[in-house]
Amino acid sequence: MNWLLVALCLIAVFLPLPFGGNIEWAIFGFELSVFIICLLYLLARDSRNSKIRSKPEEKRIIPLIPWCLIIIFLMAGLFQIIPLPAAAIQRLSPVGYNWRQTLVSSGLVEQSRLRWQTISLSPADSLYELAKYLAYGLFAWLLARAINTRKKATALTLTLIGAGVFQSLYGLSEHFSGSHRIFTWVNRYYAGSAFGTFVNRDHYSAFLEMIFPLSLGYFLARADYFGWPSGLSLRQKIAWFGQEKLQKSILFILPPLIIGVGLFFSRCRSGIIIFLLTFFLILLLLSVSSVTGKRKTERRLVYTIILVVLIGVILIGIQPILERFTNQKLLDESRWLYYQYTLGLIKDYPYLGSGLGTYVKAINHYLGKDFYVIINHAHNDYLEMLGEAGLIGGGALILSGFLLLGLGVKRYFRTRDSLTRGISLGALMGVAALFLHSLTDFSLRMPGNAVVWLSLFVLCLKVPLLSPAQYYSGEREEDKDD
Repeated sequence: MNWLLVALCLIAVFLPLPFGGNIEWAIFGFELSVFIICLLYLLARDSRNSKIRSKPEEKRIIPLIPWCLIIIFLMAGLFQIIPLPAAAIQRLSPVGYNWRQTLVSSGLVEQSRLRWQTISLSPADSLYELAKYLAYGLFAWLLARAINTRKKATALTLTLIGAGVFQSLYGLSEHFSGSHRIFTWVNRYYAGSAFGTFVNRDHYSAFLEMIFPLSLGYFLARADYFGWPSGLSLRQKIAWFGQEKLQKSILFILPPLIIGVGLFFSRCRSGIIIFLLTFFLILLLLSVSSVTGKRKTERRLVYTIILVVLIGVILIGIQPILERFTNQKLLDESRWLYYQYTLGLIKDYPYLGSGLGTYVKAINHYLGKDFYVIINHAHNDYLEMLGEAGLIGGGALILSGFLLLGLGVKRYFRTRDSLTRGISLGALMGVAALFLHSLTDFSLRMPGNAVVWLSLFVLCLKVPLLSPAQYYSGEREEDKDD
């Protein structure tokens, strides 16, 4: 395992720790780290160009159309912050132009300062967001370059599972101890729930939603040790359970159990519903194409894990969780109003958006009700992205995400290696879980969640392209280089 993968794994593990990575110094540290790592990687690659060269699977990890859509999004974000003549802005974004004219009429801004304007209502905020998205893209690209062996794919998988186990155990320990802390800070906003190192329990739930199927998929990759051949005597069956490989594989049942219990005690309704939906989707995929070829054994193992998680939750105390479903509507009136107001924003800034990172400023004009709080997110990542980046930029990014998800499913069905299928299945379900959660929340706006989500995306796209023969030959080459 080379230095590049180690550095990226450290980012994926440590970025969620400071409040989900959603504080200024953590975001700056993430961006600076990614840019430095990228520079070092390019310098190292150039210095040993004869040893490291582009491999066919690296060239085709993302097809041309998704690449073009991602570039369109980045170019649209860049175009939003380029100063243009006021007459051009009046044509391209008339509502934004009129908004600035109200500032002039109110005496807040001089007309002479508005001869040149930007599409973005706040170019400084848009530049800040664009730098973050660029760092995300570089992180995913570097990770795709780093994962070219079975050893590295497994290392990243176990790293992410370990991060999920830590978050679950830490969240549960703080919840049941009654301290409700994130290290030294007491979180009084969600004192009745587990929240790990995230301020918001919904974002903590989203983190565990992604890792749970990955841990389950990796466990299923070991499921070939759990089915014995027919015709064995009782003595032979007892000896079968004494296998060292089987005993090691049993340990991998613990992460999905721990993560599943932690997710339930987040008391996030969307998270629990998506957890159960992920369970049914996994069973559906296993019914079409199993991981190890032992379909019945795998389905029994999935049922066993879900059943043990539910029994554990019931024994610990399910009443607080049920209260979340019985005392409140699944989607309260405020959420529907957020969506309605955001649709008004999209209608007024349809093609180019109001600017990346400007939702908190742009939405105020559309609020028809005083919520007595600052509305900084739409609680729907799709609507918020369309409002900020428009149908051109936001639509391109959303479409590329779904195209790549479909590509991941296609590659999953084509692979035959059990380890590859297990990792691919878990990564796919983790990506799909956050696609679903984004309908009712803004968990992808948390840098810690975004980095893990991108890591899963890279796994489900890259790992199926590597055959077992390529795994081991790649490992030998990397060992020589490192």
